[in-house]
Amino acid sequence: MVKSKNDTAEDREGSTHAWPNKKIRLSNTGASNEIPEGTEIGEGGGDPTGEAQHAEATDDDQHRSKQDSIGTVATANPTPSDAISPTTVGKRGGGATQPTLSVRTVIPNPTKLLIDEAEVKDYGNELKARLHKLSNYTNEKAHVYALGRLLLTATWGQYKAVNDRSKTLCDPATGEPLTIWVVGHITHMWFAKRGVPESQASITILPLAQNLARQSAHLLAKFSSPVLAVNQQTTHNIRAIKWQNARNDDIQTEAILFDSVYDARGEGSLKTYDERPLWSLGDLKAGDLVLLEMKMTRYSRRGEDNKWQSRAQYEMLAISLLNIGPAPEAEAEGMSKIDGLAI
Repeated sequence: MVKSKNDTAEDREGSTHAWPNKKIRLSNTGASNEIPEGTEIGEGGGDPTGEAQHAEATDDDQHRSKQDSIGTVATANPTPSDAISPTTVGKRGGGATQPTLSVRTVIPNPTKLLIDEAEVKDYGNELKARLHKLSNYTNEKAHVYALGRLLLTATWGQYKAVNDRSKTLCDPATGEPLTIWVVGHITHMWFAKRGVPESQASITILPLAQNLARQSAHLLAKFSSPVLAVNQQTTHNIRAIKWQNARNDDIQTEAILFDSVYDARGEGSLKTYDERPLWSLGDLKAGDLVLLEMKMTRYSRRGEDNKWQSRAQYEMLAISLLNIGPAPEAEAEGMSKIDGLAI
C-alpha cells in the first residue's frame, strides 16, 4: 500500500487495476488527520478533517496564477468568468438582490431518502444500522458532514494570499473546509497503469440511494461557472479524483500511489487516520462497500470559446472499507464474449 496526490482522464475511468499487496506506508504531505481535542470518534462521534493537497487543473491552469471565477471575494485581477460569478451578491433589473451561492440555494429541499433498501438487502441488521448512521453523520466541530446532510450554508471559502480556500467548499462561519462522507459500492478505480502510479487517480462509487446521486450531480452542476445543465453531469454515480504527484509551476514530482486506505469493517474503527487499521489499495475491487471521504473543490479551464470556466468536483481524502464484495466470476477459458460474432 502506498501514497498519493489526485484524478485521471475520463476515458480511463472505466479501468480497474490491481497491485501486489504491499504494506508500504508513506507519510502524508501536509494533510491533517487529527480530530479537534475532545471530539469523540466513531460512527456516532467526531471525524478526521484531513485535506487533499491539489485541485484538478488543465495545462493552461498549471501555468497561470489566475483566480477561479466563482469566489465570494473578488480577486485583484479577475478572470473573465468573474463577471458571471453566481456567488456574487448583486442586483438584477428590478433591483432584486441575488442570493449568495450556497448549498441551500442549490438544494433547498435535500432528499430524505439516503439509502435504497434494495442496495443493502443482503447485509445483516448490524451493518444496516451502521450504514444509516454513516449516511446521516454530521460533526459540526470537526467540519464533517455526510453528503445527504451537507451544511446548508456551505459555500466557497474566501481568497487569501496564504492558505487560500476560495476553491474549496467551506463553513462560512469558520472558514474551515468541509470533509464530506458518502457510502457506496466501488464501480471503477484508476490509480496506476502497468503498475506505475498515474499523476491523477480516481475512484467512482455507486451511492446507496439514486436520489443522493442525482442531488450530488445537481450540486456540482450549479457550483460550476457557467452553471452546467444537470444532464451534463453523471447522475447515477459519484466520482472523486486525487493528484498523486505534487505540482508547483513547471516542476512536477514523481507520482506516489495513494495510501489513505483503511479497514473500517469493525464497529468503532472510524477513528483518527493514525488510529485506523490500514488496508491495501491493491486489495480494493469493484463491488466493495466503502466510505469515501472527500472535499468539494473547483478547478479552472478554458472553454471552446477560449473563456475561463470553473468546474466543481470531488477530491478524495480517504477510502475506508466497510464490507468486502463478492469475488468477480472468472470467465471460462475460450468463452470470452466477442462483439459482432454470430455463427
